[in-house]
Amino acid sequence: MSKERGGINLIEWILDHKWLFFIMGEVLFWGSIIGFISLRYLFRLESLSKYFILIWIFSDLWLFTIGVLDYRRTGEFATFQIIIIIFLLYALTFGRSDMKKLDRWMKRTIKKWKGEPLDETDITEKLYGMAYALKQGKEFALHLLLYVGVIIIFSFFYKIRAINEITNGNGTGDMIENVIKNGWFDHPFIGKVTGVWTLVLVIDALITVSYFLFPKKK
Repeated sequence: MSKERGGINLIEWILDHKWLFFIMGEVLFWGSIIGFISLRYLFRLESLSKYFILIWIFSDLWLFTIGVLDYRRTGEFATFQIIIIIFLLYALTFGRSDMKKLDRWMKRTIKKWKGEPLDETDITEKLYGMAYALKQGKEFALHLLLYVGVIIIFSFFYKIRAINEITNGNGTGDMIENVIKNGWFDHPFIGKVTGVWTLVLVIDALITVSYFLFPKKK
């Protein structure tokens, strides 16, 4: 009984200091990235560097666990859970491609610093024209999918604004402006978050379309 109570007290203590442990999780995440790159390229210990990937995964699971435990304790889907979801969704989507870009950039930088020749795999092929537009289109599709997924998740916890409030206006432009200003949900904070994100999504869409209308030239 005492061990069980001690375990509960430890969990309560962690949740009381959840923001501190959130920061620790992020420090662990970035520390694992630095360790991975250092062992892989500075010290040429590729087999050992892979263990830092496990630390990276552990940091994400750590954040997810704290978020779930905090939700079970409070019964509220609050700012803490929202931030964790944003971090985890980024890690599962854009984070992977961004890490590959960082990995290639560090590899090139360290080789240049050591005076070593670059391999063909170290040189990133630059895209132009329709090939570049299609690449941007795929990235926008991923952004849109992430946006829709988060809106669906929020809809389970927060009340969506009435349709007549969302469509209130003289056309599609007014409706988009309304959503950007007030968001999709009645909750003030969530409404603002989804509103700002909608603005970012619209800007991203316009930029993506411009690449198809005015292809990038060499």
